[in-house]
Amino acid sequence: MSHAAFDELIHAPLRLQICAMLSPVRRLPFSDIRDGLEISDSVLSKHLSALAEAGYVEVSRVRVDARSRRQVALTELGRTALRGHLAALRAIAAAAEPAAEDPSGARAPERRRARRAGALDPRVA
Repeated sequence: MSHAAFDELIHAPLRLQICAMLSPVRRLPFSDIRDGLEISDSVLSKHLSALAEAGYVEVSRVRVDARSRRQVALTELGRTALRGHLAALRAIAAAAEPAAEDPSGARAPERRRARRAGALDPRVA
């Protein structure tokens, strides 16, 4: 499991969806991502450029039936950042759940320790 680290670059809704689409596969055609998200080429290119600049994705060209097609792959750095971001989101969601209480009414000790350690602070990497 990756260390929980909120990543503002990945957190943008379309970039999060792009990373999620790429996570279970080695690579996807640009057109599959565009069509899956129902966005324009220019919007997808803009988000892929931001992710590529951070080293999270690689965009390459391959020849298919005498035509050049763009392929997109999530890098190992991107996979690690996505896992960390998802872990941070899970921690935030867990904090929104009602606290587990013992018969004396005390909060679960692990939840108190997590809060004290600042685990839910998005600035903590």
